[in-house]
Amino acid sequence: MKTVKKKRLSEMVADEIKQYIKNENLTTGDRLPAAAELMSALGIGRSTLREALQLLESQDIVEVLNGKGTFIKDAKPFYIRTAFDVENEKKFLLDALDVRTALEGKAVDLAVHKATSKDISIMRQFLSDYVDHIKEGEREQANRADAGFHRALYEAANNPLLTSIIDSVWDTFHQFWNEPFGQDDIFDQSYPFHEALLEAIQKRDTVAAADSFQKMMESVKTSIEKYRE
Repeated sequence: MKTVKKKRLSEMVADEIKQYIKNENLTTGDRLPAAAELMSALGIGRSTLREALQLLESQDIVEVLNGKGTFIKDAKPFYIRTAFDVENEKKFLLDALDVRTALEGKAVDLAVHKATSKDISIMRQFLSDYVDHIKEGEREQANRADAGFHRALYEAANNPLLTSIIDSVWDTFHQFWNEPFGQDDIFDQSYPFHEALLEAIQKRDTVAAADSFQKMMESVKTSIEKYRE
């Protein structure tokens, strides 16, 4: 039997809103329907809609402006449409890891040469937030901080096309990376390599950055392979 993946209502709503954006061909700067209209169309309450919009904001898809509405922030001009029938979650995650290693590895290589002091500061803050949230037992916030670190890394690569490609894959894989096998702490042991990677990027050390990133990916791979379905 397959492991049943629990999906939050807010995540389902976020997916519906993304599909609406695609179907309506909305572009950067376009406004989403008013909150009342969205709640009525989706049959949800205000708190669920708020959580869904916060998720979309964290993915840089929309921007919520108080008193003005919700606007499309990134129309993703290079959007990869992917769909998967995931019968074997472990194999899916390992395949996804291969894709992530290729794309994020290139982002690391570029970030070593292009990361600004502001990029470094943002990544360091996300790592600090991650540690604080773990200590406080705030798992969901910790996972968001980890995701923020990686998104900041992509931005530090300063290659809009690469970032767009990564974003499109990120949207497809998000629910599986967030809590694989229903476990929210499966990748915690890879944290030290995040610190080493950031230090290498700050020092402009290409070899050390590549080594830290590879160890991070190997740690993630080991965590996936150890899990018994």
